[in-house]
Amino acid sequence: MKFWKWPSEAPAPVTFRGPVPLRVVARAMCCSVGHHARAATAAINAHMNHFRETEFVDDSGDVLIGAALHEVPVWGAERLRLMLHAVVAESLQSANDVGLHTEQIAIMLLTPEAERPGMPHDALADDLADLAAGNIPGMGPFHAKSAMYAYGKAGIARLLQEAGDALAEGDAPSHVLLVAVDSLLDAGAIEHFLACERLATTDNADGFIPGEGAAALLLSIQAADQPALWIESGATALESWRIDGDVPLRANGLVNAMREAERAAGIKVGALDFHASGMTGESWYAKEVSLAVTRVLEERKPEFPHSIIASRVGETGAASSVLTLAWLSDVMGRSENAPGRSALLHFAGDDGHRCALVVRHRQ
Repeated sequence: MKFWKWPSEAPAPVTFRGPVPLRVVARAMCCSVGHHARAATAAINAHMNHFRETEFVDDSGDVLIGAALHEVPVWGAERLRLMLHAVVAESLQSANDVGLHTEQIAIMLLTPEAERPGMPHDALADDLADLAAGNIPGMGPFHAKSAMYAYGKAGIARLLQEAGDALAEGDAPSHVLLVAVDSLLDAGAIEHFLACERLATTDNADGFIPGEGAAALLLSIQAADQPALWIESGATALESWRIDGDVPLRANGLVNAMREAERAAGIKVGALDFHASGMTGESWYAKEVSLAVTRVLEERKPEFPHSIIASRVGETGAASSVLTLAWLSDVMGRSENAPGRSALLHFAGDDGHRCALVVRHRQ
């Protein structure tokens, strides 16, 4: 398996729009409010959360609040493996329904950046290798293009580019299973984010609630008769502002990603029904989103609702983008209480990378 890491220098923007957009064939979810997609979606729609006291304490000795999986007694690499296997197994149930064999499916695993503390990348790579080789009963072997990508929270657009390329190449898999897994409920991650004053504590209201989760999307470039969520376009850009830097926050990176995504999709942001993001409880994130959306909307909209999955499942890091897509693939297709049929999605990474996607639910 190969690790991928963002370069330290500013890359050229990455924009994708394949020969046709990517269709979401099936989904899977595992997070603090549900260990499978139906349960998690129902809980999120009901505005439920599972924010509870954890075994971690802050610098004042007060217990930290987190969003952990319910009644899962294992931790560390084994916990991540459990989430990974759960979403792959749930996805395969749907794949079997349409007659797919695992050899036709390439797994593309999205993880946090390689330098993010508290993430056992080597163990995850070994787990994926076992899955791909068919060493896990009932799972595999998978297509040879299966690989792991340490692209981080804002890496979803770049990984979708990889998925589209893989599906269009010779000797291509018929489907890509895009999987993401992450946990910030790890001693290394907790220690790091406490030191950076990023976590919500009794002394810091401007922080996020650490969570964990995994999600999967079975993707195809083939059209079908049934309704589905289609990922129309995506783009990435680099933001010069950093949390610990002295450059003012102007949201240029997020604006560039949004504008490139709307250009690639051939639609203006103002024509979309709503937007969704990986925004957490941190004020800088809210400010950046507000600045960016204000700048990309050429005309005033009476309403442009903002869906935030972290308000239900906590900060799930690299998993947040795929969890959001998995949730929306269901709710955007509902005849009642759907947030809309088209949306702008956007995510921000601590490394400065920003990404935006345009998605549409087609009937």
